[in-house]
Amino acid sequence: MKRRGMQFLVTGVLAVSLLSGCGNSENGDGESKGEEMITLSVIDPHAYGLEEYDEVIAAFEKDHPNVKIEVQHVANDTTILQSRINSGDIPDIFAVAPGTVAESYYTYAYNWTEDTDTTSLFHEDALERCQDSEGNVMALPWSYENMGLLYNKDCFEKAGITELPSTLDELEDACKKLEAAGITPFALGAKEGWVLSQLATHFMMDKSLDASGTVEALESGELKFEDLPHWKNLFRFLDLAKEYGPDKPLEVDWEISENMLANGQAAMIHMGDWCQATLDSFNPDANIAFLPVPVGDSQEDCTLLSSISRVYIVNKDSKHLDLAKEYCKYILTSEMGQYWLCEGIGTVPGVKTDREVVGALANDAKSYIKAGKTNSWIHPIAPQGYAENLGAYLQAYMTGDMSEQEVTDIFQEFWLQ
Repeated sequence: MKRRGMQFLVTGVLAVSLLSGCGNSENGDGESKGEEMITLSVIDPHAYGLEEYDEVIAAFEKDHPNVKIEVQHVANDTTILQSRINSGDIPDIFAVAPGTVAESYYTYAYNWTEDTDTTSLFHEDALERCQDSEGNVMALPWSYENMGLLYNKDCFEKAGITELPSTLDELEDACKKLEAAGITPFALGAKEGWVLSQLATHFMMDKSLDASGTVEALESGELKFEDLPHWKNLFRFLDLAKEYGPDKPLEVDWEISENMLANGQAAMIHMGDWCQATLDSFNPDANIAFLPVPVGDSQEDCTLLSSISRVYIVNKDSKHLDLAKEYCKYILTSEMGQYWLCEGIGTVPGVKTDREVVGALANDAKSYIKAGKTNSWIHPIAPQGYAENLGAYLQAYMTGDMSEQEVTDIFQEFWLQ
């Protein structure tokens, strides 16, 4: 990963090796307990719902007594996956962001197109995020995720804010009211470059073009960053987050920001509904909801972004291909897999299901989606390396080491390189 000064979150290597079950029953790969142990290697970028994920793994291992699932959790870090691929140590299954990142790994991917018994289980629009340029299904979708500002309703009520801010002027007024009430308005996870790069996409969006149209216009040169309708407002937003946030904003990581929000120590952060389980762990009674990001001068400009967030790729050259396919299908479509998504994380899965999603944020986002008030994600279809590289320059702006114009020029150069 090429970037300057970016802080990485690596949750470390988790080898889930508890084996259970007895007897001589055969597993899904036709192996019996008396035969050699099989290890499936998985790289997973998730930082949320890990306890429930462990339960899914344990259930799979119980049904496959001679199988060990070895998971390496590398939250928001693609360097480890790339390093393993470069060395020829390709995992049996790995999850990546859809779009340009996933496409760069399709050369290693099993093609699911003919496995209609599996692909038919997923929503069509979710599968679209897993297709190559020829329409082949090269991965399986994880879940829909939504991102924007998250706000603590109790903090807003305490500050006397009765209507959600929909313009930057209104957002600044809300910050003043929160500060007057003794509440820190912002706890932006600015230590994380990926948080800032995802935040920036709200201000890149041309709603008349949606995400794909905006990206195409930038890549063709039809649009330049300095001409984007709301790009300059990104820097005003960062100024507000710095002025009305902690004294050392670049020391606030994703976990600190979510803890502060859940416990009423801060009123707003930028994040998505993927953090529901973590918010609940910090404070199960936290009253949190989405606030579409004010990027301009009208309510119509506000953005809440929604998309399939991750896709799972099965290594087509896996020594245990059938077992790897079975495991991938299991974690995404089985009752245990749906439990992990709908209850453990509280997000809407890509698989068709009637299971209730317990996450308050995911259910809150549904109202915006239903009303047609969301746009898709830009960062997965941006030039490869966008999220990993450009957040560092927004950090440099917040520290005063780079100007607005310098950051804008770098974004422009990166997009056209």
